[in-house]
Amino acid sequence: MTKCKECGSDITIKKESKSKKMFSTPKEQIARMLEINKEVWKDKKITEKAIKALGKPPRCPKGLYCVSLFYETGNVVKTFKRNWEAAVYVLGEDKTWKWSSILFDSKSVKSRSGAKKRPKGLRWAICELGKVHQGKSVADVRLELNNTMGMGQELPFLAALHPNWAVAMNGKDIPFVDAPDLQVAPDARGEFYYAPCLGFSRDDGRVELIASHVEVPGSYWGSGSLR
Repeated sequence: MTKCKECGSDITIKKESKSKKMFSTPKEQIARMLEINKEVWKDKKITEKAIKALGKPPRCPKGLYCVSLFYETGNVVKTFKRNWEAAVYVLGEDKTWKWSSILFDSKSVKSRSGAKKRPKGLRWAICELGKVHQGKSVADVRLELNNTMGMGQELPFLAALHPNWAVAMNGKDIPFVDAPDLQVAPDARGEFYYAPCLGFSRDDGRVELIASHVEVPGSYWGSGSLR
C-alpha cells in the first residue's frame, strides 16, 4: 500500500510474481526457438508444426522450476555447442563468456557414465534450477540422481530461453547451476574431473559458462535436473 502523490489516498500497486518476471512463457519460447533456428541453427527439423505436434507443455511445479523447450541432435557435444551459440545470440557476445578450456570436442566434453539418454528431437521438460542440491558437490549429486535426468547439454539453452532468469542468478536464492550429466576435461587433457556450470557475473554483467571440479562443493552452486 502506498499514497497517491496527487490526492493523498491509499492505492495498491500490483506486482508481478518473480516466476513471471524470470521465465518466458511457452508461447515466447516457441517464438524464440524458431528465431534461433532461423538465424543460428538452420535445422530443417525444427518447425512450428513439429513443436505443435508435441502437445501442451507440462505444468510447472512451485519452487525454482521452469518449463523449457529443448532440441536434442543426438550428439552430446553438438547439442551443447549449439545451445551455447543460441545463448550468445540471444544475450549478445558482450554479455556472455565461456571458459576457453571448455572445448566443444569429444575429448573435452562427454556424458557421464549412467546419465539418462536424451530423446532425439524436440521436447518439453520441467527443469529444477539447482535449489534442491545447492551446496552439494556434483559427485555427491550424481550418487543421488538414480533414475532422475541430471542437467546436461541443455544448460546453456536455458539462458537463451529465459534470459531474465540468467541475469537474475545471484548464487543465493537463485543459485548458479551445475550440469551433473556432463563431464569436462579442460583443454582436452587429463581426466574428466570437471562439470559445466552456468553463472552470472555482476561485476562483468555477463552470463558465464565455466567448469568446476566435481568433488568440490560450493554454497553458490547447485546441480540442476530435468523431468
